[in-house]
Amino acid sequence: MTASPDTARLRICPADETIDGFDDRDPFPFYEQIRAVGSPLWDARAKAWLVLDFDQCAAVQRDERIFANAYIMADEVVRQIKGGGANITLSRDAEHDRLRRFHLKLLSPASVARFRIAHIGPIVDFVADRIGQGGRAELFADYAAQIPPRVICSLLGMPFDDDAMMARILVLNEEIVQFIASGYRDEERRDRALAASAELNAMLLPYVRARRDNPSDDFISRVWQEAPAAGIAMDEDAALGLCRELYFAGSDTTVHGIANALYLLLADPALMAQIRSDRDKPLAALIEESLRLFNVVQYRHRICMADTRIGDTPIAKGEVVILVHAAANRDPAKYDGPADVDLHRRTPTDHLAFGKGSRSCVGSQLARVEMRVAIEALLDRFDALALDRDAPPPRFHALYMRSMAPLHVRLG
Repeated sequence: MTASPDTARLRICPADETIDGFDDRDPFPFYEQIRAVGSPLWDARAKAWLVLDFDQCAAVQRDERIFANAYIMADEVVRQIKGGGANITLSRDAEHDRLRRFHLKLLSPASVARFRIAHIGPIVDFVADRIGQGGRAELFADYAAQIPPRVICSLLGMPFDDDAMMARILVLNEEIVQFIASGYRDEERRDRALAASAELNAMLLPYVRARRDNPSDDFISRVWQEAPAAGIAMDEDAALGLCRELYFAGSDTTVHGIANALYLLLADPALMAQIRSDRDKPLAALIEESLRLFNVVQYRHRICMADTRIGDTPIAKGEVVILVHAAANRDPAKYDGPADVDLHRRTPTDHLAFGKGSRSCVGSQLARVEMRVAIEALLDRFDALALDRDAPPPRFHALYMRSMAPLHVRLG
């Protein structure tokens, strides 16, 4: 997609720079460089407008009439990649409202409190028991990456202790993430994502069919039993699509969230000491600051549905807008000391890590609880937990969803 000539590109990325060029690299110096140019600005290589201003990002997300979810252009192959059926990310208008209400019911605060006891705590203990040997561990691969996929499998009534399945889920989800990161435009990644989706369906479908006929106390059973009363037409494809999105969204993002929070804690011994002395509000604030500072999902795509403006910049119908949440969450017009950890921010949850508006993350409370329980378990078990300075240091890895890894630590 090319820009229309009447937009008169008011601001452009520096020559040969693009938001797509920071795989496995620290993007924040680039974000600050282009912030100085202004927001929004045109990224010629990404063929999109980059929005870095916090208020602009929030306003765009809240106006889906003008700035549509990128899946509005989804063809049948993209729908297959996302699982099809009753999939909340593919839906719009009244259908989306129904699906959102249903997801919020599944993931209500009261439900998440129960999940903490029945699922999250036992799984964190299961994983933590495995790293308690030998005095050293790598907390990204052996801890953070092990918890969320097991939690979502447990919630779906699937075997959370199947190591091979957990590892394969992460690989398959990453294939889909790579396609999303391309703006749904890379044909090679599209083919790999389609194959990954088919494999995920094959894993999930036997459980979807079994719970239809023999319900139990799990998400899949609740989908079959409760979705029709919520106005969602249910058949096998609809149930599979709804469960696939839970399966996908409940895994990768929280892996990175746990890793980033652990890095923030491990990188600053004074902060570690503060959290050890008071885990109540300071730990909650640490989690929010890690979400704000590192923003697991670096950016979101939107498609402009009518000629409009963002700030002083004209945006033409059909153009792509990339909301750079990771930059907006360090907007100095929004935050004092935006690159610093501040456990006393007046509104700690007012960030863009989970989005704003009707597309904000319905599983945000589940993610926060998983992050908290994962940190608390390590603090409970290891009194001298610290980065291993003799091992390779943490660095940013990946692009679209990213975190700090590896996390080599000494346990005591």
